[in-house]
Amino acid sequence: MSIRDWAAIRRALINGDSYNSEVSAHFADTTDPKRNAVKDICLVQSNDSILIAQQRIRFFREEIQKTHLKPTIIGQPKIDFDADVKYHPQVSIEFRQTLTSIPRGKYPKDARISWRLMNETSESLTFAKMNDVAALVYQQFFSNRFSFKKGKVIGWYLSPSDGLALQIYCLDAAEAERVAKYVVQAIGKTWNNSIFKTTNPMYSSYYSYPHNYQNKQYLKFD
Repeated sequence: MSIRDWAAIRRALINGDSYNSEVSAHFADTTDPKRNAVKDICLVQSNDSILIAQQRIRFFREEIQKTHLKPTIIGQPKIDFDADVKYHPQVSIEFRQTLTSIPRGKYPKDARISWRLMNETSESLTFAKMNDVAALVYQQFFSNRFSFKKGKVIGWYLSPSDGLALQIYCLDAAEAERVAKYVVQAIGKTWNNSIFKTTNPMYSSYYSYPHNYQNKQYLKFD
């Protein structure tokens, strides 16, 4: 690769809606000096060599996002797996951050929990069945308002046969398990503890200091 080619790639990584933008968005919700220092390590700089830039990207992907820990292996060809799951009707619930937990000058965060109706297709789903699903959602999530605290810890619950591919960002592992277990049981499925996993990105502990609770800096969703 020529020096000119690398310079063009480096500019693309730094500018616009590219790698550095993704890094900045990941660390946008913090003013902690230690996390800001980690952010600076991840950002590609204008004088970085190819090797240094590769190390920064690898550090962000593996140590911060923990991408190498995310499950990617399934028991059949991926193209068949996707066809079996993704084309079933999907139920999605949108959450918005509680107003009292939004720091001054910040916008409310949002979150989503979804699952697929594996016993239905676009042809078999009727208005009557949709009304039944709507009634279940209202009963389980709205009649007694369901809420959770969002953070950097990710709870994973992958059960394709149940239409579940939960990826839940919560304050800690216990909260992630509580939310995942509630969703599984709320839609009439059986909880399998061996399926549930958590990913705890580096420095996520800065989101759970006691003063965060006192200042309501955690994200509570209703």
